[in-house]
Amino acid sequence: MLVMSSHGAWTVLRIPPSNPIPIAIIGGTGLSSLPSPPFTPVALIPPTLTPWGLPSSPIAILSYTPPSPSTGPPTSPAPKPTVVAFLARHGLHHQFAPHEIPNRANVAALKKLGVKAAVGFSAVGSLREEVKPRDFLVAGGVVDWTKGVRPWTFFENGIVGHVSMADPFDAPLSKTVHDAISRSGVLEGEHVKAHSAGTVICIEGPQFSTRSESLLYRSLPTSPPISVINMSAVPECKLFREAEIAYALICMSTDYDSWHSTNEGVSVEMVMGHMVANGVNAKRAVAAVLEELSKEEVNEVVGERWTMASRGGVMGLHKRDGRGEEAVEKLRWLFGDKWVDGGE
Repeated sequence: MLVMSSHGAWTVLRIPPSNPIPIAIIGGTGLSSLPSPPFTPVALIPPTLTPWGLPSSPIAILSYTPPSPSTGPPTSPAPKPTVVAFLARHGLHHQFAPHEIPNRANVAALKKLGVKAAVGFSAVGSLREEVKPRDFLVAGGVVDWTKGVRPWTFFENGIVGHVSMADPFDAPLSKTVHDAISRSGVLEGEHVKAHSAGTVICIEGPQFSTRSESLLYRSLPTSPPISVINMSAVPECKLFREAEIAYALICMSTDYDSWHSTNEGVSVEMVMGHMVANGVNAKRAVAAVLEELSKEEVNEVVGERWTMASRGGVMGLHKRDGRGEEAVEKLRWLFGDKWVDGGE
């Protein structure tokens, strides 16, 4: 059923759209919505119950059409619009603390829409001198420093899944994202830079790090080196991998955490001082990413590369004894009959 919202600009969609939406944007702190223009509202999906609860926000369906090139033959085809799903990780009013985010419901709701590639945005602290406040970084690795209190897998209650997490961020998608936000004019501000391939360490929060912790994180011998710290990369990146969705994470630096000699530790005031500028650049980055993903030469980045990738790590799916039937039905909701039953 379709009904018009009271705002007039949105069509409220009570059932999933008939056509799949292959690209999703996950908005973090500083990016809770996408403005019109340049993003055109198409439909709004209210939080809809999944087997893992309600997602953290309505899912906005928007369309973005790149500006026509200023050069080239006049017969060049007009740019085509790209449809995208947008979800606010912390809720519309930033009401969910990092450990309260319904990550499984968020990922499941996007999977149900047909999402094949998702790009997350996250405010981070910098653990490296060269990653300055207001710089952006596309994550290349992750260290899980949470405390195990967040629900972190779709495979449980009689269904055991061991899915490879060697590289939880999709390399082709991450490269495309970095190429997009590195273009001249995308990130505004003096000396603002787009970095690539740094490792993000995810802590439990909601408190910021102690100075001793911050110095410890900097010393950990990872490859690539730990460059930034946040509170939401895990389990989001792991759940997208389990759900067979390519995922990239854009980290927006707001501070130097607690290790840096020039500050007295992280504060909300310090973070918010850079948040507005990061939010403006984040919206420009979304447009650049969608423009890049609309190009034919990167079509394979948003495709079927991860389809059935998790299934090989699931044990006991066909063994009735000990199998959790409720868990099986949840996976059937998420992946479909073919995935669960192994049919053609």
